[in-house]
Amino acid sequence: PVQTIAAGTNWAQVACGYFNTLAIKTDGTLWLWGQNSEGQLGDNTLVNKSSPIQAITGGTNWKQVATGCARHTVAIKTNGSLWVWGLNSSGQLGDTTIDNKSSPIMVSGGTWTQAALGTANTFAIKVN
Repeated sequence: PVQTIAAGTNWAQVACGYFNTLAIKTDGTLWLWGQNSEGQLGDNTLVNKSSPIQAITGGTNWKQVATGCARHTVAIKTNGSLWVWGLNSSGQLGDTTIDNKSSPIMVSGGTWTQAALGTANTFAIKVN
């Protein structure tokens, strides 16, 4: 194991995907690194990152993040909003399209409490 040095300490949650890693710090910031072939890092590029970068959309107050084998990502903010990005070839982002998204988009409607990803699908628990 090696300690990540680019983004410091105070990590609260981590998720690993196909070839990428996502983590939330205790200050609510979201950090991402690794493969980005389908925009799964959400930085509006398709460029791989070998060091952690901070999410460019959505600001702070992230509470949960998950990433999938099919190169897509989902995250929930402390206000319960659900955000998705990355590969969308099977409609796994839930935005009624099959277009990939290289930047996070908010899923409309409701308050979400938990999310998990499969190979080409997304699961989330909605409170209302």
